[in-house]
Amino acid sequence: MEILQNILIFLYIAVAGFLVYLVLSQEPKQGAGDMFGGSTDLFSTRGVTGGLYRITVVLGVIFVVLAFSFRFFNR
Repeated sequence: MEILQNILIFLYIAVAGFLVYLVLSQEPKQGAGDMFGGSTDLFSTRGVTGGLYRITVVLGVIFVVLAFSFRFFNR
């Protein structure tokens, strides 16, 4: 059980670091209209940025699942 807990902690830290890297490497949207919901291209193709966005969402979900999995382990 100790080994599984150590693996989860390592994965949690690795996912957190990679998530920070991906968020910082994305380009911000341009224009003030995007800030107030003026953008109509919510589901349009984003190219490379769209791929980074999807990976960021998946890593965010993995991060939350790992965070909730820690409650099953007592230290």
